[in-house]
Amino acid sequence: MSVLSIAPYFPFRRIKIVEQTVFPNASEARIKVEPDKRFQPICHFCGQKATVVHSWTQRTIRDLNLATTRVWLTCRYRKLFCPHCHVVSIEDLELFHPYQRVTNRLAFYVYQLCQSMTVTEVAQHVGLDWKTVKNIDKMHLEAEYGQPDYKGLRILAVDEIAVRKG
Repeated sequence: MSVLSIAPYFPFRRIKIVEQTVFPNASEARIKVEPDKRFQPICHFCGQKATVVHSWTQRTIRDLNLATTRVWLTCRYRKLFCPHCHVVSIEDLELFHPYQRVTNRLAFYVYQLCQSMTVTEVAQHVGLDWKTVKNIDKMHLEAEYGQPDYKGLRILAVDEIAVRKG
């Protein structure tokens, strides 16, 4: 049995690595993770601590590659009933967004690549579908540039106006 650990490559506080499997040709690695019981679950919507566990579920999530090996995380997580916002939400593990199948750090890496490459090139490089790459880029662009700041605005200028033009 090897004494080497992959834990330093996964700096996520709220999860623990349960099992790891590397396929013989080292093209793919599967890592099972689950919530760390030392932390109380947090609602993904409001960010408050929740105590009522509604159910457990599992999702396979794509993570950053380790060298040339594609990494898949099989994450077991809790669905919570939040007493603050009165909804059933998934636990916030600081690992992924509720409806995404990629980790936050892979999404940020894809966004950084999209700043200097086309969406199709990024999709081929990372090994994701181009629609997934487009949605990740769109999400980060909306977060960064989505809401313009109109505070302090006094004059609105109009460049051109077309009169009686089809």
